[in-house]
Amino acid sequence: MPTDPKYLQNFSCFESLSRDQLQAVAEITNAVCYPSGYVLFEEGNPGDRLFFLMKGSVEVFYQIGEETRVNVDTVKGEDIVGCSVLVEPFTYTATEKSLTEVEVLEIDAAGLRNLMQNDRDLGFLIQKYVIDVLMDRILDLRLETA
Repeated sequence: MPTDPKYLQNFSCFESLSRDQLQAVAEITNAVCYPSGYVLFEEGNPGDRLFFLMKGSVEVFYQIGEETRVNVDTVKGEDIVGCSVLVEPFTYTATEKSLTEVEVLEIDAAGLRNLMQNDRDLGFLIQKYVIDVLMDRILDLRLETA
């Protein structure tokens, strides 16, 4: 069931969208709650959803070799996970599991890519937001390991 567009406006990448753009994104978005320990997605699987966290926290794991999973990050409230669904080959590059109960907006990845391709302004705003988020995470990771 589509989400009320007002929930999207809590995220800076959507705040400057027109009413029609917000409605188009809302139509491919579902608000969902997941319990602690729920795996949102697994590394290597096809990326079918982009997640905007509204509440809660999520652990980010990378698979190293056959048997080792390494926790590389924790993402908390009002943030985005699953960004790799916007980049070919559209597969998840990490496994992400909820540490707490989480409330998320799940956006259909194929639908979002289609909207971004057909509305270049919308696409630019979302890409800029995702790049900014990922750059901040890279800088934070560098500071943590220094």
